[in-house]
Amino acid sequence: MKPNNVKYSHWIAYNVLFFSEHLLGEKKYQKLLGGLEKRLYAKIDKYATDNPTDDGFKVFEYQKGSYPEPHCHPYSPIIFRGIAKDWPSHNKWNFDFFSEKYGDQDVTIINNKGAVPDPENPPQSLKFSEYISKLKAGTNKYLKFSRIVDEDSNLRSDFDYDWLRKFRTSFAREDLFYFFMGGKNTLTPIHNGYAITVYVQVLGTKKWVFYPANQRLFLGVRPRRQSYYYTDANPYNLNDPKFPLLKHAQPHEIILNEGDVLYFPSLVWHQVENITDTIGVAYKFADPIPGFVSSKMLATCFFLSTDPWFIETLIPGKPDMYNYVKKKNS
Repeated sequence: MKPNNVKYSHWIAYNVLFFSEHLLGEKKYQKLLGGLEKRLYAKIDKYATDNPTDDGFKVFEYQKGSYPEPHCHPYSPIIFRGIAKDWPSHNKWNFDFFSEKYGDQDVTIINNKGAVPDPENPPQSLKFSEYISKLKAGTNKYLKFSRIVDEDSNLRSDFDYDWLRKFRTSFAREDLFYFFMGGKNTLTPIHNGYAITVYVQVLGTKKWVFYPANQRLFLGVRPRRQSYYYTDANPYNLNDPKFPLLKHAQPHEIILNEGDVLYFPSLVWHQVENITDTIGVAYKFADPIPGFVSSKMLATCFFLSTDPWFIETLIPGKPDMYNYVKKKNS
């Protein structure tokens, strides 16, 4: 599905170039087709400037007393305000709880490129209590994609698991919980993933900036042959010469408060900022079909990824990209 402010001919040309880069790699692509890309971008820039239109993207929001049954939307995020305030996680979980109950466990800060602003730092392992002490002191290290909830049935029981599972689609595989804990002003830059996500805001406040999947053109996304897509574009710097089309992207900002639950579909772009110190959990599952509904090109490139090869993510003991990066860099 093309953006509303892009011509069909330009969209087709862009996708041909995008897939060519996936096959050639960025260096060969820039050498052979970089000039053609610049000329195409100039045409797209002019057309989008002359034909500003709404992207049609929306975020659905429901307040207490008007919750629908959990369901997956193919394109749009859905917010269930305050629905998790009655769950045990809302009343039990805080930094002291994890420091006292799980302080001796090791946690790994994964600084893989595209997930944190400082990709050059290797993964760092430390005790959970030590990390929490550093967080309280103002560290910019952000604990992401931890499997502590997945590995502990007591923590999983603090969620309404039956309600979460209602989001699952017909061909869903895997059933994973990822734990997030970060200090004020830490963030994850613009990225997306193939898995469908239901995010529970347990403690603190986050700001999410969403873009529809087709705005990869404006966000300056490169294919990179990886199963994880990201961009260095900054939503608040529209004049960055490295991203000449960013000014045509249309961000959709939402604030997630304690007890809120956020659903968003496969391959939707998002940046996440911690407004306060936060704790949250992402319940994820993968289904091959919704990805192709969201973006045929990104889904195709995902299944043709070589860094790692897609088949490697299916090997027992290496169930996801984040554990792969941890092993690869250790």
